[in-house]
Amino acid sequence: MKKIEKGSYGYTANHKKRQALKTLVFFSLPLALVAVGLLSTNEKINLLAVVGMVGSLPACKELVNLIMFLPRKSIEPALYETLHPHVEPLVHLYELVLTTYEKNFPIDSLIICGSNLMGYTTKTDLDTRAAENHIRKILKDNGLRQNVKIFTDLKRYLERVDTLSSKTEKEEIPYTPDERYPQLTREELIMHLMLAISI
Repeated sequence: MKKIEKGSYGYTANHKKRQALKTLVFFSLPLALVAVGLLSTNEKINLLAVVGMVGSLPACKELVNLIMFLPRKSIEPALYETLHPHVEPLVHLYELVLTTYEKNFPIDSLIICGSNLMGYTTKTDLDTRAAENHIRKILKDNGLRQNVKIFTDLKRYLERVDTLSSKTEKEEIPYTPDERYPQLTREELIMHLMLAISI
């Protein structure tokens, strides 16, 4: 099964399938060890059973990851077909779930253009102000300032994206490369940060 990278269309559905397969494989080895130990010694407590139980810890970690992804869905193909022609010229990401300690913010589409970062979510009840503040804080903590706006209205989002992509002159923003990632441009660094805080 081909891996789809985080931030790409179809990532969520692909990750769920891959995670389910990994979880199954990770549990099969410890279960096999426990079964072999039980059949070979006729005792519940044996060395292979202990190794199998300890070996199930990584499998449990994979299961937790799978459970976190189960309620999530990839964006609908029709929505992708609508979004893609508009966002393609810009640095863009799909299917993010930005995480905080208190809540998660599902963002279906996100673009980065100069001093602007804009996102769209189909979740009309999303606290967009809290999501915007969270993104601003992450960027500020990394020495970046950005205009941040999250839309729940697709038409307004696409109009704003089209306005940004139609600008002929690239916005000049003073930028000193991050010493941790000296090869990344400013927009690439912002994209990297958004991926880092997304599950």
